[in-house]
Amino acid sequence: MEKIRETLLRHKGVLVTDFDGTLTLSGSSLHAAVKVLGPDSGLARGRDLLYHTLGKPLFEEALKGNVNSALKKQAELWWEKQLELYVTEQVPEEILARAAALLAPRPESLELLRFCLEKEIPVWIVSAGLENVIRFWLGQQEIPDEKIRILANRIRYGEEKPAGQVPVITAWNKKERFFQQAGRSADRYLVFLGDQKEDLYWREENAESFLLREKSA
Repeated sequence: MEKIRETLLRHKGVLVTDFDGTLTLSGSSLHAAVKVLGPDSGLARGRDLLYHTLGKPLFEEALKGNVNSALKKQAELWWEKQLELYVTEQVPEEILARAAALLAPRPESLELLRFCLEKEIPVWIVSAGLENVIRFWLGQQEIPDEKIRILANRIRYGEEKPAGQVPVITAWNKKERFFQQAGRSADRYLVFLGDQKEDLYWREENAESFLLREKSA
């Protein structure tokens, strides 16, 4: 992490980080609510059905290297259907807060976030997970979310009930979504941090990427 800090300071850069498996040690911000509600819940059963009908074929094609526009469209459909489950199953926000508490933080990444806020280094969290859970998680770690830009899927709540979701962000389109919304941040030196290759090397020039392993440097 020391090299990342030095790079950010030297270039007056922007940190662009993944969430699941990068700021956390394990787990999924999109699916942690299943662990709260249990395997027999409608959310769990719906998630499993969608994985077998939409998700598994997608991963099989991706592993073959067939990441094309058709696959990306299919991925967006899969994510959209997963998000719709939160509405149809009427999952309350309180469940999402409890889900966030199940996601153990990666200590060195947490220190990096605090370092960036202290040094006023801009931070983007770009995730195919759930923004609601990410914001609860940041609050639980005592990190002010108003100082961090979060680009992730979000469940809209009205009168404490889920009422819909915003445009879908998947593992395969989040690069494009970031550059669509980055604005002036994209003009600066970008430091990408993630635990998967899809999180990294979004730009070759004026940027640097760092892949986290189980024990990061």
